[in-house]
Amino acid sequence: MPLLRLRNRHLMSILEVLAAPYSVLYRVLPQVVALGILIYISSYIYISYQHLDPISALYAGVSLVTTIGAYAPSLGEMSSAEKLVLTVVMVASVSAYASAAVTIINTVSNRQTWRDARARWRGSHVKGHVLIVGDKPDIVHAASKLESMRDEYMVLTSRGEMMGQVPASRVIIGDPLDERELRAAGADAARVIIVMMSGDDDALAALLRIRRVNPGVRVLVEINDDGMRDVFEAAGAELVVSPHRLAGRVLASVAVSGNIGGFMLETKGFGELSIGFFRVAAGSRLEGRPISELPKGLIPLLVGRGNEPPTPYFTRDYVLQAGTLLVVMGDPALFAGLRDLLETPRG
Repeated sequence: MPLLRLRNRHLMSILEVLAAPYSVLYRVLPQVVALGILIYISSYIYISYQHLDPISALYAGVSLVTTIGAYAPSLGEMSSAEKLVLTVVMVASVSAYASAAVTIINTVSNRQTWRDARARWRGSHVKGHVLIVGDKPDIVHAASKLESMRDEYMVLTSRGEMMGQVPASRVIIGDPLDERELRAAGADAARVIIVMMSGDDDALAALLRIRRVNPGVRVLVEINDDGMRDVFEAAGAELVVSPHRLAGRVLASVAVSGNIGGFMLETKGFGELSIGFFRVAAGSRLEGRPISELPKGLIPLLVGRGNEPPTPYFTRDYVLQAGTLLVVMGDPALFAGLRDLLETPRG
């Protein structure tokens, strides 16, 4: 499976490079359509006034619009109305050509345009991915973590500088509140969507639009005001996280557990869960006791002795010896009591 996913990632990268030029052509589509309409008008004029057959009229129309001048009827044979209409057509053709030329030059010379075209092609074809939506600088860290885990993801942001901090083929520069941009980033086919907007009002608007585009997707939202948590949950967010609240709890958990891994997360429906790191002190009340005597509500995850790496392979009869590393998961409110049992000498 990992090899298959790796091949799919490489194939996607190749296809997006090949498809990008076609995506860029859409930027000059209005000018191309305008030229087509002008050719049709001029051909119709030649059929009506010069009585040419359709093929000859089409040839004459293309000749006129492209200013080649291969077909030039005698001015004496042309009515005033015909001259006026064809003059307008030629002027409009020159304007359309000039506009198309400027657009093409700007598109070809702008690297960001090509990168955006690649990303939009990928976004319209990828499925079951993680989509990060927002304008916070922290998006970079979330994208970096997904990149390191080799998970498929896309980023939709209004921050143009993000293009240089996240792989270009993953970033679509656009309005995170625009449903068309959300669909361009594959919101309708995403597995999980992470909302990281700088304002809570914008975050709520993004959540509501995401729910309209993909009602069943898991949505994780980062908010600034923790008092808005219930509003976001009512709007359909599966997990609502406040970075300020997280920072405080991380520091508090580190103070208790002695390791930054002490903070885990607050899970909806299960309360707060943390991972604590502890050492069994010599003479403590749990030294020499089986691990099954840990306080209820704490689940042992890993144990280790000395310099040995921690292992998850142990039984209920595993004996806690002095110096044993113990990693547990549970309600952090129980950590203080566990620390007393592991560090306080027997009375």
